[in-house]
Amino acid sequence: MELFTYLPCFASEAVAPTEQASYKINLEAILVSIDEFFNRNPFFVSGVTFIWLVVIPLTQEYLKKYKFISAIDAFRKLRDDPNSQLLDIRGKKSLAYLSSPNLKVLNKGVVQVPFSEGDKDGFVKKILENFADPANTTLCVLDK
Repeated sequence: MELFTYLPCFASEAVAPTEQASYKINLEAILVSIDEFFNRNPFFVSGVTFIWLVVIPLTQEYLKKYKFISAIDAFRKLRDDPNSQLLDIRGKKSLAYLSSPNLKVLNKGVVQVPFSEGDKDGFVKKILENFADPANTTLCVLDK
């Protein structure tokens, strides 16, 4: 008990403010603070504007032609669509760790073409060689 008597007390008496709080919004102060922020951080503001007006729309336009689906939806697509095929583009290390799915139940095989950054044209050429009708084949790509 003696231990607690030597500890300082941090309690203080609450003092009620004498002025009443104003609940009005000072629009001029808000606009001035926004203007000051823009003037102090022009590179940040221009970078965010560039990302918002250029990068995001271009990325959305690029990704419209691709559809990201879950593994179960890909399996259903492979099962239901006779023109669908699974393309495994993982590298040798990933394949050694976890092999490609077995699609013998669907009477289909997995096409394995490892992707490499430096040889994009050769990669596309190898893919086209593996499909009889590449224009009408729906690909489910398996990657990391």
